[in-house]
Amino acid sequence: MEQWIRLDAPQPDSKTGNGREQSVSILSGELSLEGILVLTKKEKQPGLVLCHPHPLYGGSMDDSRILAISKAAAAKGLNTLRFNFRGVGKSQGQFGQGIGEMQDTIAAMEFLCNQSHIDNSRIALLGYSFGGSIALAAAMDANPAALVTISAPIRSSEIDSTIVTEGIRYVNCPVYIVHGRDDDSVHHVEAEGIYAQLQVKEKYLRLIKGANHFWTRRLNFIIPMIIAFLTDKLGMK
Repeated sequence: MEQWIRLDAPQPDSKTGNGREQSVSILSGELSLEGILVLTKKEKQPGLVLCHPHPLYGGSMDDSRILAISKAAAAKGLNTLRFNFRGVGKSQGQFGQGIGEMQDTIAAMEFLCNQSHIDNSRIALLGYSFGGSIALAAAMDANPAALVTISAPIRSSEIDSTIVTEGIRYVNCPVYIVHGRDDDSVHHVEAEGIYAQLQVKEKYLRLIKGANHFWTRRLNFIIPMIIAFLTDKLGMK
């Protein structure tokens, strides 16, 4: 079982690697969600949707880990979309007990798929902590080409864990699971449980020694691994 800890969101940074950044509005049902879209210079390149940590504990699209991965992905030529779940920042609505956030993630994937600049057959989904759980829950309907989870729990006292366990059963793409061995907020047994329950043949589990839930002094170690997985599975040369 996870133990949520409040995250201090950093101030946004205007540097975005190789892409051009723009604010966007994403329609999730009747709610408008705010997002940041970074489009690369080349046409018909793959995309990546990033899901942030727990909304009730300071998580937002400007989380330092989400921002760092987004920049690294853009630098490698990926179009990226990070967004705020309902009730966070300028996004409308309120916390949706996981079900609402799953709907938001599906809406974000659809939004990126509809961008003419992007190859919509090659869009990946990534989530950190709570965002990783939601990415798993949304994968069946979002249909990503690849999926990455970072420090993601299966169970949570604040969301219906069945949406995660059911989602895991229907994931149908390569999956890369990254977790810290020294994570005292979400024990690495959760990552092992995700790996065991996945039905796909192409799945990878990396347990990183010395890494905590916040990836203190270890974030720069895992980013190249994540980007290498994404560029490989999305067919980028």
